[in-house]
Amino acid sequence: MDCLGIEHLRQTFESKLGGELKTWDQLGPQFSHNFLHKGEHIVKAGEIWRDFCFIHEGVLRVYYLDSKGREVNQHFYACGEVVSPLSSHSACQFNIQSLESTQLLTANYQTLSAMGSENNEWAQIELNLLKSAFLKNAKREARLLLADAESRYLWFCREYPQLVKVLPQYQIASFLGVTPVTLSRLKLNNIEH
Repeated sequence: MDCLGIEHLRQTFESKLGGELKTWDQLGPQFSHNFLHKGEHIVKAGEIWRDFCFIHEGVLRVYYLDSKGREVNQHFYACGEVVSPLSSHSACQFNIQSLESTQLLTANYQTLSAMGSENNEWAQIELNLLKSAFLKNAKREARLLLADAESRYLWFCREYPQLVKVLPQYQIASFLGVTPVTLSRLKLNNIEH
């Protein structure tokens, strides 16, 4: 396994724990290294998703298909973040795709979840990861419901500066709930000011 990746994972978990992870010898071996090519999916709607995924390098997007078959981006996840099923028993309603070459560390979600009943450190890390995901979703939802298109674009630029440079315009537009033409206008207006 990539030593840098596993050390990155450990440091991330320790930051979520707020201290040294004393049970790393039990937790670390659960993870294996995986590579996704640009455009490859972790899971597609209708499939069962069983892997907890830590992003060592790269960018993933979570998206849905609307009633007309158009892709609607829900979220982007980048280096140092995790994506994980909340249940490994029911079919996914969404798709997760790599937007660039992506290195992941993955572990079976059920195995990790079962460890939580015996490993207080992992239970605390898992709770903190869930809180982070909830806050990330809540921020985006508040922006979509309360802010105008320009405010949403400026928020995206502040919140995801690394993604502004690498994502195609239509991906950002979908995430912000605007058309690519509107996004072009917003970008042009903000360059001029």
